[in-house]
Amino acid sequence: QTVDNEGRCYDCDLLPFMEVGSVAHKYYLLNIRLPVNVRKKVNVGIGEIKDMRLVSIHQNGGFTQVWFGMKTFLTPSILIIMIWYWRRITLMNRPPVLLEKLILALGISMTFINIPVEWFSIGFNWTWMLLFGDIRQGIFYSMLLSFWIIFCGEHLMVRVGGRLAWPVFLGLDLRSVLLLQDQTERNRLSVYWKQVGPIVFGSFCLFIFDMCER
Repeated sequence: QTVDNEGRCYDCDLLPFMEVGSVAHKYYLLNIRLPVNVRKKVNVGIGEIKDMRLVSIHQNGGFTQVWFGMKTFLTPSILIIMIWYWRRITLMNRPPVLLEKLILALGISMTFINIPVEWFSIGFNWTWMLLFGDIRQGIFYSMLLSFWIIFCGEHLMVRVGGRLAWPVFLGLDLRSVLLLQDQTERNRLSVYWKQVGPIVFGSFCLFIFDMCER
C-alpha cells in the first residue's frame, strides 16, 4: 500500500499460479516473490505489501473418499463384465463383427480411465499425474466418439455403384436407403477412415498441446 492508497486493495487480474496433481505431503509452504523490473515498469512503486489473497480450488475429504471408492469398485466390475462379454462373443459360430470389437475397445478404455491410480498420489510425489489423467480422458473420449460415428455409419451406409457411401453426403432420402448385405466389407475399419481419421488427428494435436502446457 502507498500513502495515497493506504488501506485500499489493488484490483489485479487473476493469474494461474500452480496446480498440484498429487498430495504426497501434509503441509505445503508457498514462497511468493514479486519481481521488480524498472525498465519494463513492472511492480514499480507499489508500496508495501501487507496482505495477499489467493483463490484455491480443491476437493474436500468426503468427495475424495466417495470418488476413490467408486473407482475402486467400478474398475473390477467393468473388467469382469468385459471378460464375460467377449467370452460370449467368441462362443458364437461367426467371427466378431466391427461393432462388437468396438464395444470391447470402449470397455477397455473405460477400464483404463477408471483405474484408481489416484491412491498412489497420496503417498508418492508424482508430478506427471495431471498429464496421465488427461491422456486417459483423451483416449476414452476419442474411443467414444469413434464408436458413435461407426455405430451411426453402420445404419446409414448404402451401396452406390458397388461402393459404400454415406447418404447424408449424397443427398439421398433416408427412406430409400437399402440394407447392406455384405458384412465382410462393412466390418473393415478402413471403410471409416475419412470419419475416424480427423478424430485421430485432432486427438494427436490436443496431446501435443497438453504436453507443451504441462
